[in-house]
Amino acid sequence: MENKTLLVSYTDQGKKKMEEIRSLLEDSGRTVFGLERPRGGDFLGEYWRQVQEIIFVGAAGIAVRLCAPFIRDKFTDPAVLVLDEKGKFVIPLLSGHVGGANDLALFLAEATGAEAVITTATDVNGRFAVDVFAKKCGLVLTDRAKAKDISARILKGEKVGFYSEFPVLGGVPEELVQVESRQQLGLFPMSIAVEERKKGETGEQVLCLLPRNLTAGVGCKRGVPRRQLEAFLRQKLTELGFYPGQVKRLASIDRKAEEEGLKALAETWQIPFETWTADQLAAVGTVTSESAFVKETVGVGNVCERAAILGSGGGRLVLEKTAEQGMTLALAAEDWSVDFDKTVCDRPGAGQL
Repeated sequence: MENKTLLVSYTDQGKKKMEEIRSLLEDSGRTVFGLERPRGGDFLGEYWRQVQEIIFVGAAGIAVRLCAPFIRDKFTDPAVLVLDEKGKFVIPLLSGHVGGANDLALFLAEATGAEAVITTATDVNGRFAVDVFAKKCGLVLTDRAKAKDISARILKGEKVGFYSEFPVLGGVPEELVQVESRQQLGLFPMSIAVEERKKGETGEQVLCLLPRNLTAGVGCKRGVPRRQLEAFLRQKLTELGFYPGQVKRLASIDRKAEEEGLKALAETWQIPFETWTADQLAAVGTVTSESAFVKETVGVGNVCERAAILGSGGGRLVLEKTAEQGMTLALAAEDWSVDFDKTVCDRPGAGQL
């Protein structure tokens, strides 16, 4: 989903700076909203869950006071930054890692000549940050407390075990020790395991990171509500050891493009809903079963598996067609790998897909 950014200014000079960075942000593909001299702080309640980034052009104190009633946690709060009206400093205030405030500050600093004031400990010390790694690499962080413990241990100079079910390319960061089997993670006080799905109890010392690489191929009778579709999807994901955050998109036939339940589900999960024609789906030759009735009705005998495979770019089925109360579902997984030579996690060698 595209980033939405709110800009707020309070002076004439601030407005000029706001318009300058608005152009930069729009050029980067963001949808930008601008507010000049808003009264009070009620406006933030309208935008807090709708945007991913909030930039105040003005005093940090104003931003802190206005944001205070809405702050929940770094995993759900938007990135909040302050840029002084002269454009000398840009300061991430909230969600520096997970929300991307640090990255946005560095982007604005490079583009405008401002100085980014970064205070996050792992950034200041030039250390590997597992929450940044997970966000940038499209991995689901399954345990926040374990992630925090790993960062604390890395800052103290301890080594953290690292295991991946997927191919690992490039040099592993010096803070991590790669092992060949999951059992070897027990040799470390804390470890990271990159796996396709969570396999029961993982142990107190292992943080599981799960790839966001699933496409859910879906079909349903007309009028099935979003809550019923969502419960069905969640149930099957849980049974297989997947997390909802691993679903990258919903996919179906074009006849379902305006199905309200499916559209609402995609909006709720903030993922794309993609559809294909019967001819496009039929180009996927191998599926586990065909329904003559469905083929006569929509032109292709197995919508959900074909949609899942198409949506995942030819991925492999991890859930064959399953049906329940007028709904069908299949899951396909894209190929996955970890490349530590790509410098996308704030410093060289930190990791990228």
